[in-house]
Amino acid sequence: MILAIDIGNTNICIGGLEGDLIRFAFRMVTRPHCTPDEYTAELRFLLRRFQFEKAACTGAILCSVVPALSGPLAEAVRRLTGFEPLRVAHTLDTGLTFAIDAPERLGQDRIADAAGAAALYSLPCMTVDLGTASTYNVISADRRFLGGFIVPGVQTSLRAISAGTAQLPPIAPEAPARLIGKNTEECLNSGAVYGTAAMLEGLADRVEAELGAPLTVVATGGLARGIIPCCRRDILFDGDLLFKGLAVLYRRNRPR
Repeated sequence: MILAIDIGNTNICIGGLEGDLIRFAFRMVTRPHCTPDEYTAELRFLLRRFQFEKAACTGAILCSVVPALSGPLAEAVRRLTGFEPLRVAHTLDTGLTFAIDAPERLGQDRIADAAGAAALYSLPCMTVDLGTASTYNVISADRRFLGGFIVPGVQTSLRAISAGTAQLPPIAPEAPARLIGKNTEECLNSGAVYGTAAMLEGLADRVEAELGAPLTVVATGGLARGIIPCCRRDILFDGDLLFKGLAVLYRRNRPR
C-alpha cells in the first residue's frame, strides 16, 4: 500500500492506495501554519481509525497546490511511513508530453488529474475538477497536455458575490428544484449550478470542435455530482480521479 497526500487550498486529502484500489480516504482541513509535529500527530490519529500499519506501507506520494505546506506534510509522511514521498512534478514520467508555456508552473493537481485521465479514459479528453477553483485540462489523442482553463469555483464565486453585495445572502450550492429561480436564494443557487453546467458543456463543445474529434469529458471534485445532472451532454463522474492519477504516477516513477 502507498500513502497518497493531496494538499489543496481548502482540504488535505489522504488515501491508502493498493494497486487500482483505494483502501481508504479521508480529509483534513488545510491549516497553513501547522508544524510537522502537529501534522504528524493529526495524521497518526486519523490513520489509526483505518487500521493503517507502517509495516504494510511500501511508499508515499505527495501532490500539493500549497507550496508552504509541502515540506511539513512530507516530513510528517516520512515520520509515519519511513519513506520520502515522491513529489508530483511535470518532470516525472507522466505518460504525457506538455505542449504548454512554463510547464514547471502547472498545478500538481492538474498533472495528477491529467495522468489519471490519460491512463483510464478514451482520448482526446477534457477533465474538470470542481473545487476551490474549477480547473480544466485538455489531453489530445496523442497524449499531449494542451492546456485548459481555470475559473473561480462555485463556492468561491458565491462567497465573493455575497461579500461584495448588500442584499445577496451567503448560500451553499445544492441541486436546484427548477431552472428559473423564484426568490433570491433560488436565483443564486440556480445561477451557480446551471451556470457552471452551461460553462462546462459549452467549453467541451468548443474544445471538441477545435480538436475535430469526439471528446471524453470527466468531472471530479466535491461539487461534480450536483453539476453533472444539469448538463445536456454526457459527462463521466470520477470522484477518485486525482487519487487514481497519483497511483499511475507512483507506478511509473516508483523508487527502485
